[in-house]
Amino acid sequence: MKNALFSLFFFILSLPLAAQDKTINLMISEHHADHLGFFFRYGERYSVPYGSPRPSATMIVLDAHADTVKNERDGFIRQFAAGRYFGLTVENAGNHNWIHPLAPVPLAELVWISAISGRPRADKLQGFEKSVARWGKRVNAYALSIDELSDRKVPERTLFISIDLDFFYSEYYSLREVPAVLDALFAFSSRSQRPVVWAFCLSRPWLPNDDYAWALLEQTLRWLNSRPEFRAPEVTLFEGSRFDTSHTAQAFRAEGREMPFMREIDAPEQIKTLLWELEMRGWD
Repeated sequence: MKNALFSLFFFILSLPLAAQDKTINLMISEHHADHLGFFFRYGERYSVPYGSPRPSATMIVLDAHADTVKNERDGFIRQFAAGRYFGLTVENAGNHNWIHPLAPVPLAELVWISAISGRPRADKLQGFEKSVARWGKRVNAYALSIDELSDRKVPERTLFISIDLDFFYSEYYSLREVPAVLDALFAFSSRSQRPVVWAFCLSRPWLPNDDYAWALLEQTLRWLNSRPEFRAPEVTLFEGSRFDTSHTAQAFRAEGREMPFMREIDAPEQIKTLLWELEMRGWD
């Protein structure tokens, strides 16, 4: 009996991080750029257990857009990160082109997923490859599909999963694909032996209307609530006041319109309940 308990103890210790309850740090945001400060923070935090003076991570980005254009404020952003002013890294990102400042530390590898199967559209793939080449930094960057993840070896480094929910509004994908796609990403990350960090963004301006945005958010929150592995999230979902320098934002302003964002006061009751249930994990 004693030997059996001893073996069980070491079996539990050997489980991948995501196989144990409440091990995955989580963010739910409106803006994709919020993931910049979140990943800077956890890239630094998770360098210590493995003794690396230069933390490295692999980031998988599920997004209809690559977001890899070179950020001209990269130097300022990295200075703020070095000083641990992670909020200022986000404020200086312009709310887009947020991936570039993460490289090469903590980001050593970038995987862009814009398709469930097959290759990205040729012009999008070419844009992704050209933009990363202009960084002038040694980062292993490439595109994969969701279907290809099952055959990939999980990297021996911290794993960031960044999900832009506008992936589920396109000529190819919709709300129906949410559970299966998230399941596939989770199956991949659950094989990691290193820390895993997830972050979602809603990206309301890239969705057709509020009804679709609420439905998409509800699908996502229901999925998250079904996974006990996630910790209580850091939520910046209803913060829509940041100045946006993207082409979409410029087009809105040129027409005299404001960028659309979700307000907490307008949230359906089921959204409030699902968020509350997730946030209560911090009290367990």
